[in-house]
Amino acid sequence: MSDDIPDDIPTRLLIVDDIPTMLQTLRYALEDQGFEVVASAADGQEALNLLKRQRVDMVLADWHMPKMNGLELLRQIRANPKTAKLPFLMVTGENERTRVAEAIKSGVTDFVAKPFTSESLAKRVRGALKYGASAMHLPTGSKPANPLSRALETPSGPRQRIILTVDDEPDNIEIVAEALKPQYNVKAAINGRIALKVAAAQPPPDLILLDIMMPEMDGMEVLGKLKQNPRTASIPVIFVSAKWTNDEVAAGLTAGADDYIVKPIQPLILKARIETQLRLKDAADALREQLDLTVAHIRLQEDIDRMVRHDIRNPLTAIIGYADELGEQGYLTPVQNELREKIEQAAFTVSELVNFSVELLRIERGEYEPKLAPVNLVDLAQRVMRDLQPLARAGMVELLLQEHDHPEALVASGERLLIYTILANLMRNAIEATAARGSVRIRFEYGAGQVKVHVLNPALVPTEIRERLFEKGATFGKEDGSGLGTYSAKLMAEVLGGSISFVSNEKERTCFSVTLPAHHGR
Repeated sequence: MSDDIPDDIPTRLLIVDDIPTMLQTLRYALEDQGFEVVASAADGQEALNLLKRQRVDMVLADWHMPKMNGLELLRQIRANPKTAKLPFLMVTGENERTRVAEAIKSGVTDFVAKPFTSESLAKRVRGALKYGASAMHLPTGSKPANPLSRALETPSGPRQRIILTVDDEPDNIEIVAEALKPQYNVKAAINGRIALKVAAAQPPPDLILLDIMMPEMDGMEVLGKLKQNPRTASIPVIFVSAKWTNDEVAAGLTAGADDYIVKPIQPLILKARIETQLRLKDAADALREQLDLTVAHIRLQEDIDRMVRHDIRNPLTAIIGYADELGEQGYLTPVQNELREKIEQAAFTVSELVNFSVELLRIERGEYEPKLAPVNLVDLAQRVMRDLQPLARAGMVELLLQEHDHPEALVASGERLLIYTILANLMRNAIEATAARGSVRIRFEYGAGQVKVHVLNPALVPTEIRERLFEKGATFGKEDGSGLGTYSAKLMAEVLGGSISFVSNEKERTCFSVTLPAHHGR
């Protein structure tokens, strides 16, 4: 953990979120930074019940949750003398000012904005823990000044923007300063060398007004050096020059200037051009910051996925080992041994899928190169049906495999695990959608260098989701649905050179069709 936290500041955390994956994300991110997550809850009421019987040092809660949301949980915690000083972080994407102000007035310690990185989350947690540690030493009923509360009570205006004007004529600098003050903090440089030094200092200027005709180093050379330095490359530059021909203006813009103003300066035009460039800069900065956060969030999710795969492999290894050991004992009945083999095979299948999840990420990025081999679709479909039989039996759904006159022709060119996963995703969805006493049918066809597998069920795909069924995260009416089954099936079919489609109507009901290249090497 960072050295900026004294050893006597505790780190026992309670995390609250109604989305299991978000709870998992928080847990891994916090534990990766050295914090201890001692409890988790799916809503505010469950969190309050946990607080009655377990000591924690801080609460991190989502804003929007069922039963009791994060804001109500915060109010309940502040109303209880035993928990009134407990640091509370609101994890949210909420940015509406009145609602944020409501949370601040209710006593929130700080906010964690989504998406976040492990580092940004840890920074907020450390700050809140320090605040909580100082609160514990104050008399009952009092609390340290919360920076968020002070900001709410005495809101300060936006930071005054810094404009650097560069000109070798002091009179021109004075004209610009008079035009821009007091709206802007105007700094001046009388030559290119000083301008580069001021531009690279902290805080940097928000915009530079740059004369072109200067001795020693003209504006074109200054602009080139600004753009070469990563610390100054993104600062907007407006050329201010007595040169006014079309060729001269075009040359300045081509060199990298963001705008061009012709002397003599007109204050209204100058201010309008500056405001336009500052708005563009703000938009670019916000986009760049959001992109950085998104990239960091993706990396965090990849780290979590790797840890989850590691956590799954351990019990899978144990299951496979125990099943193998039971088989070596020799005292199982034939029925028991058959069940043992099914357990072992199911564990191997899950292990294969866990390993394949790494490859799925590469497929999504377009980095995957399939290793094509002949795959017998009939044999593979029968394997999927055996593996999904317990799910079908629990839902009282019958699985039917249509016989084909030429099963030897139903051989695709692909990867066995990819095609298994495609069929398993589609058949699992079909089973879950089919009402009791219904049936899911699988049939095949081939021709024109292709083989097809059709998965049919009597339920209809909801109209609300049909147009975006193959989009990532698309789901409807399934509380635990991830929206990844049809999305990943489409990716895998396409990486094998195939495709996937569906029809769903009152006449034909629902049929998903997977088309794959036929194997011609027999």
